[in-house]
Amino acid sequence: MGARCPCECCPSNSKPKVITLPLNKEVPDLNRSMPVTETDLGPTQGPPLAVFFRFTIPSTLSLLAISTASVVDGFFVGRFLGADALAAINLLMPYFALIFGVALMMAVGGSVKASIAIGKGEYRLASAIFSQIFYGVLLFNLLVIALSLIFSDGLFSLLGAPPTLFPLMAAYFNILALALVIQLSSLVLYYFFRADNQPSLVMRALLLGAATNIVLDALFIYGFKWGIQSAALATLVAQLVQFTVMLHYFRLPERKLRLEQPRWNLLQIRESAFNGLSECINEVSIGLVVLVFHWLISLHSGIQGIAAFSAINYLIFISLMIYYGIVDAMHALLGQNFGCGNRPRINAFMRYAALCIGTLSLLQVIALHIFQEPLVQLFLEDKATKAKEITALYIQVIWPLFLLNGFNVLVCAYLTAAEKAWHSACLAMLRSLILPILFALALNTFFKGHTYIYALPLAEFITFIVAVIFFLHFNPKKLLA
Repeated sequence: MGARCPCECCPSNSKPKVITLPLNKEVPDLNRSMPVTETDLGPTQGPPLAVFFRFTIPSTLSLLAISTASVVDGFFVGRFLGADALAAINLLMPYFALIFGVALMMAVGGSVKASIAIGKGEYRLASAIFSQIFYGVLLFNLLVIALSLIFSDGLFSLLGAPPTLFPLMAAYFNILALALVIQLSSLVLYYFFRADNQPSLVMRALLLGAATNIVLDALFIYGFKWGIQSAALATLVAQLVQFTVMLHYFRLPERKLRLEQPRWNLLQIRESAFNGLSECINEVSIGLVVLVFHWLISLHSGIQGIAAFSAINYLIFISLMIYYGIVDAMHALLGQNFGCGNRPRINAFMRYAALCIGTLSLLQVIALHIFQEPLVQLFLEDKATKAKEITALYIQVIWPLFLLNGFNVLVCAYLTAAEKAWHSACLAMLRSLILPILFALALNTFFKGHTYIYALPLAEFITFIVAVIFFLHFNPKKLLA
């Protein structure tokens, strides 16, 4: 017999290799030579630019649909029910922001954890996180909203509403409370389903819900003239439609998430909540800032001033929804790539997001200056002359805000995906809580007139400087070294 070749390149000498796969991971088809399809464009695979747009376009359209529905609410209420009705709805905003903030904290923090688990192939862990967050948010909302309905008059007083607006606020709130339970359940589904590579499904659900809301607003408020409660009824029906469409996810054969009886793990819930803390701060802080500004505005301009600030809030809301459409997609894109340690894709996604946000920021500022008068008239009836004058004054002051807030929320999302929760929360507190309130109170104390409105762009500018410092310190190269 001849001498045996010591290397393993010869077929007779090579040993059969056993390939082991982590539990629940799918076996790739190595023989496939088909072109890349939409389902191949996941966060960790496919051309980064194509993947970026596959996630950001549905996400942006979804959140624009939400903002459009809210703006249409404001349009019909302000134009056909008057400034008092518009003020009544917006006085409830701090309460809604608090409830949304808690749900958003759990949904975003949990979905980022699930994205990282999916990136590692740990699908059972991802499903466990999903189930705990969904049922936890549902129970929280049922408890809080029930208490709010029982003590509604006390809630309205706490929000700074004059007693003359209580009947309008109650008529709206009593119906909307039920819609909130469904809406916040849909919010959890939205973030987790997108984390499981289903951005198109959630986009269809949100677009259909927004369209339903717009049509019913026109029918109930303008057509049937049912009053302020019809705006809440339109929202309730729209949320039912949206939630029903999202449930189609559970019929998909390729889904990785299962909704099961939760095995409560307080450590997982706490970690998820902590990781989404910045999103909670962003949302809750909006409510607190609005509460402070309502107090300051009422000292200077009364209900007409609050109606004017409501119109400004809608413009800022549209702006943030555009940015959040991009930023929300980044949670899934960055989370899974941090999970598998893919630094080049993280860098690519951040470049694309920054370029899109910069372009959209410039376009919004240009539109704000060119179409200022039509934008103001969208939310205020023709006879609300004083409110229109105050709104125009506010726009002249706050426009730099639209250049900076998109970049600030992008860095917040990046830090959340990188599990730097403290720094993300710090950034969120600066831009949406500490600096706006601090500057507003200081400006109102030392200067006369409406100078407190300068607090909003000033807070975004200072936060932008801190955001740049944080990103340079926690760049992908350092985190994945």
